[in-house]
Amino acid sequence: MDDSLDFTTTAPAPPPAPARTAPAGSSALEKLSARLETLDLSALPRVSPVATRLAALNPSDMESVKEFCKLIEQEPICVARLIGLANSVAFGVPGKKFNALDTAVTRIGLERAAQTAFGMLCGQVVNKGMSSQWREFLWLHAMAVAHGASMIAIKVAPQERANAYLAGMIYDIGTLVIESLQPGTLDVLLQTAEARDTKLGEVENVMLGKARRAVSTALLRKWSLPDEIVNAVAERDPDMIEPDSLAAILAVADGLARTGTVLGAVYAEVESPFPLDAVVLEEVPARIAGLISLDADTLAGICERLSDQVVALRATAEAFSKAG
Repeated sequence: MDDSLDFTTTAPAPPPAPARTAPAGSSALEKLSARLETLDLSALPRVSPVATRLAALNPSDMESVKEFCKLIEQEPICVARLIGLANSVAFGVPGKKFNALDTAVTRIGLERAAQTAFGMLCGQVVNKGMSSQWREFLWLHAMAVAHGASMIAIKVAPQERANAYLAGMIYDIGTLVIESLQPGTLDVLLQTAEARDTKLGEVENVMLGKARRAVSTALLRKWSLPDEIVNAVAERDPDMIEPDSLAAILAVADGLARTGTVLGAVYAEVESPFPLDAVVLEEVPARIAGLISLDADTLAGICERLSDQVVALRATAEAFSKAG
């Protein structure tokens, strides 16, 4: 993490730009920093016991779809959303409607249904208090990270494929919780990125880094997730990440999900809720890309494949981003 970027000092005011958000002042950042230092980690939300079981579950160990359905039926909202996902344009069959959970799970695929159900249950407890725009944006990013992490894992650490997808879905869980506990946090960071002519991810790493790590670690341990996933989601410092590890896979997938190739496809036909020039990376920083043993052409190929999965990304993110 680059701590040399100090966003709390006074910087020259940029020239007026009516089409852009007004820049955040130093006082707003100072107040945000103070609030982050006093976050009450004891107030972190609990998640359904079903989510905890899903996180520890290897879908290949389940005897049948029926066994999975019996577990998920304890969460009626999750059942309804899985059926809705199976009927979406991403998975649905023209002229056919899935009304039962077992047929919906078969259509989605047992492993992906289990992972998706986990993400939905996490979303239920962290979405409240957050604007619909940020929920949509963050869950779309999460789904891109999950898909990208799974593709990378297949090439560098096949044994981590399932964990990579699941961990990718909750890679931004710390940011989601901070925004739900301190509404407006991300607005301040976005305004700062625009004013400083930098990227949201960079500002987020500097301003939220310490708090995000603490929140992620405390929350995921409270949810009884495996230590491997907890540590991989919490660690963002490239100097502390072991090459080709789960944390490395997630870091590179996060970078891919922020590139113009992916975000350009995601928002090609729908309006972005935020100015993309403050968000989009031209390419994954070399410091991050160097964490995995894949060449630039392979990474570019994964980016292209991600950009082709926009319909599935949107459908799943929509199911995740619904509050309550």
